[in-house]
Amino acid sequence: MLKSKPWLLPFEGDEKKYTQVQVDEMLKDHFNQEQVNTIVAEEKRKTQERHKKLISDLEEAKKNTALTAQDRASLEQRIEDLQTANLTADEKQKREKERAEKEYNSQVKDLTKDRDTWQIKHAQLMIDTEITKAAALEKALFTEQIAALLIPKTKLVETLDGDGKPSGIFEPKVAFPDTDKNEKPIILELTVPEAVKRMKELPQYANLFHTQQKGGLGGTGSTTTRGKINLAKIARDDPKEYRRLRKEEPEHFA
Repeated sequence: MLKSKPWLLPFEGDEKKYTQVQVDEMLKDHFNQEQVNTIVAEEKRKTQERHKKLISDLEEAKKNTALTAQDRASLEQRIEDLQTANLTADEKQKREKERAEKEYNSQVKDLTKDRDTWQIKHAQLMIDTEITKAAALEKALFTEQIAALLIPKTKLVETLDGDGKPSGIFEPKVAFPDTDKNEKPIILELTVPEAVKRMKELPQYANLFHTQQKGGLGGTGSTTTRGKINLAKIARDDPKEYRRLRKEEPEHFA
């Protein structure tokens, strides 16, 4: 039976806050332990329901597009406080650990993205610089054209040291399409200077480079001649003959 002695339960909104131990002490003289547990559990359930309803209202308020960033942050903090209000110490510790891990993983992701972005930019700068230098050395008419052709085929590759082990040093290498001595297509791995020099030798790229007149039949101020053979003209007009000369009469290319 309940005693007639008056008693007071602490409810949300009371100015004075009570711990669970204090509540149990105040109730133990009026109810048995089972009744105390039932009352406390019911109060906890009601509090959780109130918090759940308030969280729902706050989440709805967040949808207001007129909110400032500060207002939105304030709502999110209030929601966080309500969500953790009824947790046990272990639950709060677990929640805080999960929050810290999530924040850490987000920071790692952002830093990794920044690192990768700068690595890409650094690689692009190295490749562009190397192509520009090589194109200038081989007297290309338009560096931009050379770059447009080579950049998609170029990437940074780690070089090997004297023992054949990775050196930690990277340099641009070009996967350059060419033909072997039997005119079969092959892909060569060339440095940028090697690739640009090879382009200058091939007929399909002859119009991309400055040439010098050296006399001979059909020679002009914009073609290169070797003896009586105008290699640049043959390269443009008869690529098959150009390849034959390169294979069978290499002295013209000396």
